[in-house]
Amino acid sequence: MYQDPKRVRSHKATVYLDDYELAIIQAHADYNGVPRAEIMRQMLMKEASDVLGIDLSGLTESIAQRAM
Repeated sequence: MYQDPKRVRSHKATVYLDDYELAIIQAHADYNGVPRAEIMRQMLMKEASDVLGIDLSGLTESIAQRAM
């Protein structure tokens, strides 16, 4: 079914946000018309790749690319 079975998203990470943080994430998700989890995943992966110096551009499609 999947070309790479390791790409199946089966692991869960819980993040607790306050009302203000949630409002920012929700507004971003609403603006882009995508689920909140997708916004958070992309933000997390961008920050991780920046910190670690890894280029993840070939692995996932960004919201900006999808909007075009």
